[in-house]
Amino acid sequence: MTKWIVHGIIFLFVAGILAATFMTTNSSDDSSAVAQLPALLLAGIYAGVLFVMYILPTITDKATAAVLDSNELIETDALHDARAAHARGDYEEAMEVYRSVVDDDPYNRLPWVEIAKIQHDNLEDPEAALLTLRTALESREWPVNDAAYFMGRLSDIYLVDFDDRESAITILNQMIEIFPETRHAANATHKLREIGENLTSDQPMPSIQ
Repeated sequence: MTKWIVHGIIFLFVAGILAATFMTTNSSDDSSAVAQLPALLLAGIYAGVLFVMYILPTITDKATAAVLDSNELIETDALHDARAAHARGDYEEAMEVYRSVVDDDPYNRLPWVEIAKIQHDNLEDPEAALLTLRTALESREWPVNDAAYFMGRLSDIYLVDFDDRESAITILNQMIEIFPETRHAANATHKLREIGENLTSDQPMPSIQ
């Protein structure tokens, strides 16, 4: 409220100077035109200040919001379409839509996770889920949390679906070596204790047959 009062006073002051200047000078007289310049300059400066303080931020905010809203709408629509296809049992379409999200947002873990989940839970194809998770893990440099998630899920599938304790142990030990002194290493250590092994292995990650 106070700032609007201040701006109102400044506006009246500038307007008064302009009015007084133009009322006391003759625009056809060169000397009078020169006398009007300071008043015009003052009005221009004040208008510029108002533009920078109020109009420019509004334009910038609206432009930024338009871009962000557009991106969010595209992502939301794609994920919504994938989930809708999943809900009606059209798993192939759902996976295709998730793959399109991967193309548009390569560092989004969610579509990879959902594809592997569909393959594992709905299509009952754990080997395909393994391949999807391995492809995701090896496709780029992931943040620690994402990489650890993929590796943990791989070890779970090897252990539960294939009863491949050796491969599961190898991956869990790799997690301890790659992510030392993190909760991911602690979780892997706990998992090793659960399955009765606590080996340190330099073996490469097991391959998909």
